[in-house]
Amino acid sequence: MDALTRGLLEAAVEVFDPPGPVLEIGSRQVQGEQVGNLRSLFAGKEYVGCDMIDGPGVDCVERVEDLSFEDGWAGTVLCLNVFEHAWDFRKGAQEILRVTAPHGLALVTTVFEFHVHAYPDDYWRFTPRAMERLFEGFPSVLFGWQGHAKTPRHVFALGLKEQNECLGDLAEAWRRETLRRWTERPTLWDRLRAGVGGSLFGKRGFRTVRHWRDLAIEVGGR
Repeated sequence: MDALTRGLLEAAVEVFDPPGPVLEIGSRQVQGEQVGNLRSLFAGKEYVGCDMIDGPGVDCVERVEDLSFEDGWAGTVLCLNVFEHAWDFRKGAQEILRVTAPHGLALVTTVFEFHVHAYPDDYWRFTPRAMERLFEGFPSVLFGWQGHAKTPRHVFALGLKEQNECLGDLAEAWRRETLRRWTERPTLWDRLRAGVGGSLFGKRGFRTVRHWRDLAIEVGGR
């Protein structure tokens, strides 16, 4: 769980008021409870954490490609930085749509410009448009990215299981609230290196730092 993903989730809770019960796919706390435990954000709501491997934070062992939950069971589905590890990701997207309740929502995040990391394996990288297409089965979809538009660090999508005429306003509210909560910045050394290196060798190689606070959220289906 990285700081941006946490900020996106906290902001989504504030803006969308996600309903229960909550299903977290990929809940194993590989970085420890202090970082990975999200249950306090949904106090008073039934919360089930599942993962393909048992461990801390896991209530039941499941695979995103073949969930055992009934259709429409979850008011809120969280699938945070999991899709790069799912071999049959299209089936996973269909399963998330299936288990999300009418008027519920699903938040899915993944990485793009990031090193190979195996929990237990790492297969895929998704563009923002790929995330939009994967979850176009939801009546309303917001999708976005952090970083430079050509080389984003993170990409994400939020699907609403209802038609919503205020998606543009919700997208901007979610973006602003995320930036308010996400205070992480590159180190001073990294900023200096990007400034000097960009002047000497061109800005393209230092996009990650130069566009660190760029966060875009768009309405799907346009």
